[in-house]
Amino acid sequence: MSRDFGWNDGYYTPAPPIAVSGGIKAANARGAFAKNWWGRRWIQALESFRIGARLQRGRSYARSGQVIGLDIGVGRVTARVQGSRRTPYDVEIRMRPYTDAQWERIAGALAGQPWNLARLLGGEMPEGLEELLAKIGLPLFPTEYGDLVTDCSCPDVSNPCKHIAAVFYIMAEAFDADPFLLLRLRGRDRDALLEYLAPAAAEQEREAPPEPEPLPADAALFWGDAGDGRSAPLPEEPCGLPAAPAPAPAAGRLGPPPFWRGERPFLACMDEICRAAAKRAQE
Repeated sequence: MSRDFGWNDGYYTPAPPIAVSGGIKAANARGAFAKNWWGRRWIQALESFRIGARLQRGRSYARSGQVIGLDIGVGRVTARVQGSRRTPYDVEIRMRPYTDAQWERIAGALAGQPWNLARLLGGEMPEGLEELLAKIGLPLFPTEYGDLVTDCSCPDVSNPCKHIAAVFYIMAEAFDADPFLLLRLRGRDRDALLEYLAPAAAEQEREAPPEPEPLPADAALFWGDAGDGRSAPLPEEPCGLPAAPAPAPAAGRLGPPPFWRGERPFLACMDEICRAAAKRAQE
């Protein structure tokens, strides 16, 4: 019989863990463990694997600060969790990192998505990244429990045990605070990732349409005398604006922003606004 269990009315019941001072305690005492979409998606992926009660016990461990050490590296997470024994348990969680060839595919895909690329280079985790990676067959999050290789030094035969589950939840909060830790687990830390994506950003700049040349400063044309004391007539396309402007070019290239909540499509609204502004300018 393991010392992790006690005898109670003929049944073995889990012994309470030893209280920890200075452990990594979950930020939220109740409710959701993560606020940002990537932290929540990590939890949703785990909960979809139907490992039920063990996750619930892991949540309790995470909230009481039983995880006393956590290190997220490339393809590997190590942690120490205090259970009911005096010596903390060693937990290891492995997740296959992307290969160099797969990162090449990711960089190529991002080169065609300037909005997602710009947000990554700005230190944000764009919501479109998960969908983009799924389209090229490289899911960002585990799709089945077999995508994770987990081990704990405790005597529990269940895998994941409550100690592994506790680390899962603390990982969600770590990802929530720094999304680049999730990408580090997949093979690139923040600095390496940004350096790796820089060529894709440069290529995007090269492919961008050239900036329009500045209009000549012809004061005589605008303010000049038409010969009869009146100002010269304005050109048919003042300020270089075409008679029927195209939809907002920047919005068309970047796509709809993630915060858009309008009932109509974003680009349709921008098109209407740009046309109305051009007409007002011409008038």
